[in-house]
Amino acid sequence: MMLHEEIVALRARIARKQDERDTWLAAGNQAKYMKAFCELESLELQLERLRQEGLRTSMKHFARAPVSAPDAPQSVTPIPAGR
Repeated sequence: MMLHEEIVALRARIARKQDERDTWLAAGNQAKYMKAFCELESLELQLERLRQEGLRTSMKHFARAPVSAPDAPQSVTPIPAGR
């Protein structure tokens, strides 16, 4: 699975876990609410790690990309002194 697909799948899991957490909160079941809360925190940490991995990969790719100098202008008109 590609990184983007992993992030999308993880976001879907986070949304489901948020719904579950909110359901337990509304039901007044503190034990199940706390469990869902902790699981949600774990999923959010996983998402952050994937984001960081994506940033590192992008930076490595960007750093390896060839750098080309822009084309120099064909003629340069000097600016007269006094202006």
